[in-house]
Amino acid sequence: WAFSVTGNIEGQWFLAGNNLTSLSEQELVACDGTSDGCNGGFTGGAMDWLVQTQGGWITSEADYPYVSGGGYSPGCQLPKPHVAQIYGHHTVASDENQMAAYLAVNGPLSICVDASTWQHYTGGIMSDCPSWQVDHCVLIVGYNFEHETPFWIVKNSWAPSWGIEGYVHVKFGDNQCAITSSPINAIV
Repeated sequence: WAFSVTGNIEGQWFLAGNNLTSLSEQELVACDGTSDGCNGGFTGGAMDWLVQTQGGWITSEADYPYVSGGGYSPGCQLPKPHVAQIYGHHTVASDENQMAAYLAVNGPLSICVDASTWQHYTGGIMSDCPSWQVDHCVLIVGYNFEHETPFWIVKNSWAPSWGIEGYVHVKFGDNQCAITSSPINAIV
């Protein structure tokens, strides 16, 4: 969830004419009291937390690096220098065609999915993915409608060694993995 939020803000910050800057997932994991740290959180809640408690500001990855990969998060270490600001978030229609149109104009979308079958994904287009329980948040960065089977291009947070260099291709058009459950976009 934290990587989905920072990835979305990074993209929106850059598209607004600012420098591309890696933002701190650790700030969200350790400090966002509306989420459950390493046990999970929600993208909209994290963006709301930034706006309500930090004036929308977030710290850079360089100033507050991620150290919670093993499932343990040390306590919150704020304040740190702020480098990017959001003013809220926009909820995008939960419809794949509308999501694609929005993404084409506005850049990456923060989404949450049912990733229960993702552990052993190594490539190809995921087309038999359950949509029962949303349990993981990721970032839609693009789509390919030219392929025989249209698909979303989704950035995951599990390391570049997972999937297709850290990405998964999810079949477009029938809500694979509950991909339409909660698309949002930061307002910068």
